[in-house]
Amino acid sequence: MTRRHGRSQTHREIAVFEPYLGHDTLGAVARAFHERWLGMGAATREFEEELARFLGLLDRQVLATNTGTSALHLGLLAAGARPGVEVIVPSFNFVADHQAIVATGATPVFCDIEEQTLGLDPDKARSLINDRTAILLPLHFSGIPCEIDTLYDLAREHNLRVVEDATHAFGSSVDNRKVGSFGDIACFSFDPVKVITCIDGGAVVLPDSEDVASLQQGRLLGIDRDTVERYRNGRAWDYDVVRPGYRYHLTNVMARIGLSQLARVDEFITNRRRYCTLYQERLGNVEGISVPLTSYDEISPFIYWMRVTESRRQALIDHLRGRGVATGIHFMPAHAFSFFGDAPRGDLSRTERVSSEIVTLPLHSFMHEDDVEYICEVIADFFTKRVGR
Repeated sequence: MTRRHGRSQTHREIAVFEPYLGHDTLGAVARAFHERWLGMGAATREFEEELARFLGLLDRQVLATNTGTSALHLGLLAAGARPGVEVIVPSFNFVADHQAIVATGATPVFCDIEEQTLGLDPDKARSLINDRTAILLPLHFSGIPCEIDTLYDLAREHNLRVVEDATHAFGSSVDNRKVGSFGDIACFSFDPVKVITCIDGGAVVLPDSEDVASLQQGRLLGIDRDTVERYRNGRAWDYDVVRPGYRYHLTNVMARIGLSQLARVDEFITNRRRYCTLYQERLGNVEGISVPLTSYDEISPFIYWMRVTESRRQALIDHLRGRGVATGIHFMPAHAFSFFGDAPRGDLSRTERVSSEIVTLPLHSFMHEDDVEYICEVIADFFTKRVGR
C-alpha cells in the first residue's frame, strides 16, 4: 500500500490505539527500579496528589487503584451497592461496569442512551426508578460528557447516589469544571490505551473523607494501618483486618509511569483534539455517515467514532482493513451477552441501533496528521464509489 501526504512507501497499519511510550516513560520505570520499592508506596501517593491537582479537586480526595474496573467496584461499594439494590446503567458500555455491579451483589438495570452524546438517557432512566434503585452509573462515552447535570437533578429528586464512569473522560470538562471535580463519585482508568496510561491503573474520586479511609482499607485486603506506612515506602507489621478487602492498590512502578504521562497530559489532549477536529472537518459532509455533534473544546477525546447508516458498516470496515486502517466497535450492547440475558431493562431501541452502526477510527497521541487525512480519503472513497453495493 502506498501512503499519501508525505508518507509514501510505508506498509505500517494504522492502529486503532497506540499508546505513547517515550523516553520519559522509560525513564520513569528506571526511576521506580532505582528506588527499589516496587509495591504501593510514596510514588502512589505522589500520583494521587498530582491527579488531584490536575483535576482541581477542592474538598474531594482521590484514591489510585490497579485498574479502572477496581475503581468502579470500590466506588459502587462506597455508594452503597449491595444485594437487593439496583443500579441503572447504560447497556451501551464495556462490560467492566456491569461486572463491577455484579461483584457488589447489586443488580444492573439496563437503560437506553440519548442520541447526541450516546450517554445515559435521563428520561428513560427516570422510567426505571423504583424503591430498589440506589445508584445511577452513567458513562461519559468517548470523553464527551453525558447529560450529567440533568442526571444529578434526577438523583437529587429520588435520593440516589451517582457513580460517574469517567474512564473515557480524563481531562474533559463541563462548563469549565473538570469531570471528577464536582458531583458525587467519579472513576477513571489509566489502562494501556487511555489518554494517559499507567500500563494498567485507575482512580476513584470521593467527596467524603470517611469513604476514603474505608476504601483505603478495602483497596488493601481490609488492613487498617498499612496504607500510611506504604505511602512512606514502608510496611506496618502490627495491624488489624477490619473489613472485606481486595488487592486493588497501584504499585510504585505503575504510579511512576502515570506521573510521567500526567506531566504531558495537556499536550496529549491538545493534539488529540486536533485530530478529532480534522475528522469532523473531513467527514462531516460525507453522505452515509454521522459524526459526533461537538466542537471538542472541552473534551479530552479517548476515541473518535462515527455511525454508518444503511447496514453498510461491515463493508466499510473491510474496505478500511484492505487499505491498512484498523477499526473498532465500541460497544457491543451488554444486554446481548448470555450472562446478562435475564437482567432487567427498559426500552433499548436506540442502544441497539447505535451498536449496529458505530465504528471507532484510529486515535492516539502524536498521530501523523497525514494518517488522519488518508483515513478520511479512504472513507470518502468508499461512499463516493459506493463500494460494497
